[in-house]
Amino acid sequence: MKKNHFEERSKFLTLENHFLNTFFSGLYLSAGDFIAIGRENGLDLQMHSREMLIKDLLNESDKIGTLNGVIASLTSLIDTRISEVHRLSLEYPGARAPLSKLAQKAAGTKALLAREVRGNPYEH
Repeated sequence: MKKNHFEERSKFLTLENHFLNTFFSGLYLSAGDFIAIGRENGLDLQMHSREMLIKDLLNESDKIGTLNGVIASLTSLIDTRISEVHRLSLEYPGARAPLSKLAQKAAGTKALLAREVRGNPYEH
């Protein structure tokens, strides 16, 4: 028989899936990156899979009220990665086209984070 598990659905599911899929996000954030961002924002995250770290980082920071700080840290890290991609595209002109696509996707990830900060006006 199939076991039915009730698991509370995360309100950050879209954001979690976005960070897990490098095709959509345009960047790879490691488990160490998520742990460091958690530490900067008062969370002591334990080493787990990237999926669990992303879930814990977003949901726990929301619970303790540091979500805006986490999003600011993620945005700063993404800005750093975008500038690295731009530097690489200047050093390696042959790779400019695929690198510019990565930079565009990373900028889209920043926009998704900005929407998360603004929140959903239809939620109470």
